Amino acid sequence: MAFPDELLDVPGTWRAGAHTDFDCLTLLFQREGQAGLQVLPGTEAVAPSAEGYAWTPVPATDDAITCNVGDMLMRWSDDRLPSNFHRVSAPARGESTDPRYSIAFFAQADKDAVIEPPAGSHEPITAGEFLLQRIRANFRA
Repeated sequence: MAFPDELLDVPGTWRAGAHTDFDCLTLLFQREGQAGLQVLPGTEAVAPSAEGYAWTPVPATDDAITCNVGDMLMRWSDDRLPSNFHRVSAPARGESTDPRYSIAFFAQADKDAVIEPPAGSHEPITAGEFLLQRIRANFRA
């Protein structure tokens, strides 16, 4: 679906709001010329303060695969591999408002796999329970 012209230049409008991925890794395939993906380096899921940081565009090309570390892998790695915030911005006036196509491949552990960081920075948890916790954190009962 094309981006609505009436939302151009409206502050706080995105194609996808800022978030981290829940899984281990996300491989993102983007189309050349369909810009919008941005990352916020230095702000991880455990410290989501944007103060002093700037959104950085990730160029959309046909010959690159963007790899995002997810929250599960961050936990599994004793927080050595950060899961950073990313979003998809709205097009600026004069940029294409055509539909933006991308393919995301989400890789995660089997639900029964135990996520146990080597240094013990987090309590062991199954991948299934970890994902349920992350999903529940976004919804009210």
